[in-house]
Amino acid sequence: MKVHETAFVVSTYRSYHEEISKDNYAKLWNNKDTDALIPSILDTISRHEAILHSIRNRFFYERMASFFNTNNGGTLINFGSGFSMYQFSFSDSVSTIEIDKKDIIDYKKEKIDNWTKEGKLPFRDVEYVAIDFNQNSTDQIIQIIKPLIKNEPTFILIEGVFFFLDRSTTNKLFQIFKGLQNPGDITGSVTYLPEVENTKVYHRLLHYFDSNNDTNDSFSHQTIPHSYFSSIDGYTIKEKTDEFELSKIYAPNIEICTKNEILNETMYLLERV
Repeated sequence: MKVHETAFVVSTYRSYHEEISKDNYAKLWNNKDTDALIPSILDTISRHEAILHSIRNRFFYERMASFFNTNNGGTLINFGSGFSMYQFSFSDSVSTIEIDKKDIIDYKKEKIDNWTKEGKLPFRDVEYVAIDFNQNSTDQIIQIIKPLIKNEPTFILIEGVFFFLDRSTTNKLFQIFKGLQNPGDITGSVTYLPEVENTKVYHRLLHYFDSNNDTNDSFSHQTIPHSYFSSIDGYTIKEKTDEFELSKIYAPNIEICTKNEILNETMYLLERV
């Protein structure tokens, strides 16, 4: 599986549980190839994956909606945006900057432009930026993105990304975030904590990726401890939760007895200070 194929998988997950994800537009990305792929993922890794990704989407949707409503708009900066569709559920007072690899950005922009013309999506102010975090310096990336911020405050989102990065690139990204944001701005991030490494489901995930990954599409298997987030320069933890806890709120009828039986991602809201 190529890393960018996960964008199709995750968007399809969200479309399976619209009542949980609150993403009414994810189904636009659905396709036969991904539909054929997903059953093997759910069977091999975990049957809860679709619901958990929908829960994650719901959490960030609600937190961002509250942030932008409180501030009468702002800018969403979505790093590793994939095929996320948050901005189309927000008011047009929210601008969006989407950042990802060139193949994803080019494909997404073409699709979004067409769906907007066809009336399938409301028009939103979106800037698309193709950046390779390893090819550009911290200052170069800040200089590319900062002029595109049209409205304050900013909410930076990075979800489903850290697992594929090494620690030095993660450190670099937080330096970039610090350079883009002002006090009171928020960064939302997702990670696996190291204790997930001891679960059977995590080892099934690694086996699946390693067995289905293209040899030219390498990535890291990163987990990040809580201590990392509590010591990021320029940020303080505003909220911390995980999918197991959120499942009790957004999907109370699903049967998850312990955190160890799911790929339990942890979400952090970090406030710029």
